[in-house]
Amino acid sequence: MERLRMFARAPHRAPRPNAFEPDAFEYVFVVTYGRSGSTLVQGLLNTLPHTLVRGENNLYILGLFRAQALARTFKRKYEKFSEPPSSAFYGLREMDLAAFAESAGELTTRQLLGSVPADRLRRIGFKEVLWHRIKPGETKSFFNFFEQAFPNAKYVLNQRDHEQVLGSGFWQKQDADEGKQALLRVEEIQAFLRETRPERTFDIRYEVLTGDDPAAAEAQLRGLAQFVTGSCDAALLARLHETMKRGHGPNPFGKSRGRAKKVTS
Repeated sequence: MERLRMFARAPHRAPRPNAFEPDAFEYVFVVTYGRSGSTLVQGLLNTLPHTLVRGENNLYILGLFRAQALARTFKRKYEKFSEPPSSAFYGLREMDLAAFAESAGELTTRQLLGSVPADRLRRIGFKEVLWHRIKPGETKSFFNFFEQAFPNAKYVLNQRDHEQVLGSGFWQKQDADEGKQALLRVEEIQAFLRETRPERTFDIRYEVLTGDDPAAAEAQLRGLAQFVTGSCDAALLARLHETMKRGHGPNPFGKSRGRAKKVTS
C-alpha cells in the first residue's frame, strides 16, 4: 500500500515534446572534412524550404553503431544460454537489434529537432567532418545501420582542394600525415557512397561554388536544391545566391588568419 501511495504522489512525466512518426522526414547529410566549405553548404541547405540541417555533433552516432555491434556479438555468443530465468544471460534472446538502430534514429532526430516544431519540416540532417573516424572495415555495416536509423538518406559529398584545406589554421595544428590520411579516408567513404547509392548522392565542390564561373556556380546551386527538394525555381535560386554572400563558419572569410584571400568555412 505504501508503494501505491508513493506512486500516486509521484509527478507524472510530461508527454515528450515534438512528437513525430519514425518516417516523418526525409534525411540529408553532408559528408566531408574540416575546412572544406561545409558550413557554407550547411547554410545553403538551411535556405531550402522545410529543411533543417544542423552542424557538427562529434559523430556520436558512430558510438551508437559500435554499441549495437557489441550487443550483436554478445548476443550471438551467449543467447543460447539465456534461458531459464536463473541464467546469467536471461533475456538476451529478446534483444531486438533492428529496433536498436531505429531507436538510434529517433534519438538523433529528436536531438536535431531541438525546439523546432516537427510539423514545420520535411527534411532534417546534419553536416559532419569526422567521418574519417569510421574504420575501413566498418564502412559497409556502418551505413547499413545508418540507413536503418535514417531510411533512404541522401548524402551531399563536399570536396575542396587538399592543399587549400591543409593550409588552413585548423589543419596546421594537426600532424600533417594524419591530416592527409583523414582527407583521403573521407574521400574513400564518399566514393563508397557514390558507388553504392548513386541516386542518393550529390557532389559539390568548393572551388566551383565560389569560383569565377557564374554559370558553373549556379549549376551547383540549382543541382543541390533539385537533389534535396526535387525542384528549384527562380525565387529559391535567388535566396541561395543571397546565402552565398554571407560569411559561414567560426572565422568567416578567414578574418583570423591574416591572409588576404577570402575563405568561407
